[in-house]
Amino acid sequence: PAREAVVVTTPEITAIRDADRVAGLLEANGISKVRLIVNRVRADMIQQNDMMSVQDVQEMLGLALLGVIPEDRNVIVSTNRGEPLVLQKNLTLSGIAFENAGRRLVGSQDFLVNIAQPYKTFGQRMQELFQSDSKA
Repeated sequence: PAREAVVVTTPEITAIRDADRVAGLLEANGISKVRLIVNRVRADMIQQNDMMSVQDVQEMLGLALLGVIPEDRNVIVSTNRGEPLVLQKNLTLSGIAFENAGRRLVGSQDFLVNIAQPYKTFGQRMQELFQSDSKA
């Protein structure tokens, strides 16, 4: 039997209710290490209050966040072709997010993809990191 699990949900209330039920069943069966992936996230809809934020989903479920996967038409295309998105030559934001979630699953400390500003430079990310360290 598994000792840990990953719950994947979308930021829709019906999916979150199902995810909460699954998390409860996992806990009832002795699986206490349960992490969360929020899939098909659209920053534009979150900003317009048409979609729950990842933070809202995480707070509702009370699970540790493993990854955030943005909505991407390339996922549909790669699925229909039977080609893994993460193996495509042209990197996509969702492919990077999937790969980073996989790395975090095995213990690496990769960045969560910021879907609101996904294309920050390395320097911008490092500046944010140092600013957050100085506030601590």
